[in-house]
Amino acid sequence: MTGRVALDCDVRVTSATLRFASVPFAIPLHLSSGAISELTEARVHIDVERRDGRTATGLGSVLLSYPWAGGTDTAMRSTVGRLTNLATTLGYGDPLELGTRLLDELPHLALPHLALPRRALPRLAAEVALGPVDQAVHDAWARAAGRSAYGLYTAEFLAHDLGAYLGPDFAGRWPSDWLARSPQQRLPIQYVLGVDEPASNAEGRDWIKVKLAGSVDADLARVRAVAAPGRTLSLDPNEAYTRVADLRRFLASVDTAYVRYVEQPVPRGERGPGPARIPVLADEGLPDPRHLDALAGWDGIVVKTCRGQTAALLAYCWAKHRGRFVVQQDLTHVGPALAHAAAFAAHCSYSVRAFECNSLKFAPAGNADLVAERPGLVTERDGSIEASVQGVGIR
Repeated sequence: MTGRVALDCDVRVTSATLRFASVPFAIPLHLSSGAISELTEARVHIDVERRDGRTATGLGSVLLSYPWAGGTDTAMRSTVGRLTNLATTLGYGDPLELGTRLLDELPHLALPHLALPRRALPRLAAEVALGPVDQAVHDAWARAAGRSAYGLYTAEFLAHDLGAYLGPDFAGRWPSDWLARSPQQRLPIQYVLGVDEPASNAEGRDWIKVKLAGSVDADLARVRAVAAPGRTLSLDPNEAYTRVADLRRFLASVDTAYVRYVEQPVPRGERGPGPARIPVLADEGLPDPRHLDALAGWDGIVVKTCRGQTAALLAYCWAKHRGRFVVQQDLTHVGPALAHAAAFAAHCSYSVRAFECNSLKFAPAGNADLVAERPGLVTERDGSIEASVQGVGIR
């Protein structure tokens, strides 16, 4: 990147702290890879100083979902710690610059010595470990300005346009080009139905995300059992289809009258299935957001704030500029992570409006603070929740 001009609003990380807490699940969340009954929440607090001397503290949070991301809880904890310490060495920059510097470090951190003998920490696990650190940087940067982060992603506050990150086609474009100035007040809820969970649990729901097991006949029967007039489905096998022929048979048979899209049916690292009757989106298999043009065989992408504000923002802007199908999904966010995900969604325009909000069902204990601070965010009414955007920082 050339032509860097120092901005008063640039920040450097002066200190950072990390703490972990166990979050129990009220009921297990069953994925194709197994059941999740408890996860570790990582919270990172970051102190920053601007070039003009202003200071602020930002917060980032994520559940270390190792069954989804890969790796182990121990390895992901270790990686969050290393990235938290690394953030204090980055020098001055805007949050996209600092975030991409941290992304550049992930290949060096995904090494076998991180409690994973004889195999590397998966890229996705490293990205989730980066999530709370990167979020905290964006949050502190915006809090130092006393404003919402979503109103600061402009030429006035960022050193480089999107061309510096996503390629020359994005020159002259800024994240603010695709972010709403006035966030949505309410978000319709997408209800998640775990693998083997009774279809009857979906009664009275308009938006359903159905977890699948990767067996064609069983999955088709599952979809038929959940489908109902007035109901919109998305399907998520979580990489369970290991045979392309099986996936193509499934996609050719599924009822498109109800199904809106399918998430990551094949293992990460594999090419997408190509043209299908319904959009097929990359999720676990997303690359570094700066390399999204290399995606092949996919109709669109899933944005997840657990990968960090930098990655989520760049991925969203890429999809909007490229005209791709794009949705935002959850990682059973709790507490500040849920508030962040809701604020992000409230400022975006997605191909499907439904907001996945798993913790209301699976991990309500993790939202204890929100019950008092933002009750509308954790209280479903008429199939939606309040976005509860505060207007300062990232949430």
